[in-house]
Amino acid sequence: MVKNIIRYTNEEPPRNEYPKKIVSPPQPSGCCNDENREVVGATREIDGFKFAYKICRECGYALKFYFPATAGTSEAVQNYRQWKRYMAQ
Repeated sequence: MVKNIIRYTNEEPPRNEYPKKIVSPPQPSGCCNDENREVVGATREIDGFKFAYKICRECGYALKFYFPATAGTSEAVQNYRQWKRYMAQ
């Protein structure tokens, strides 16, 4: 399990201290779109799930973005997909 380094708060201004922590506003603004978001740090993979942190250049809103899983992925991803199919029934 990966600890989330994003702290959502209105008490502090947004700041990027990756990989230690990222301080972000709790809600995205109208400026938050793919064109304004930049990837911070390297893409990481845990149990077959790839993710990266993205931060809005305008307001500082941050999120953990999970990339779509690919076909030949790990057993953890396959188990997750099977669970999702079961839950959708």
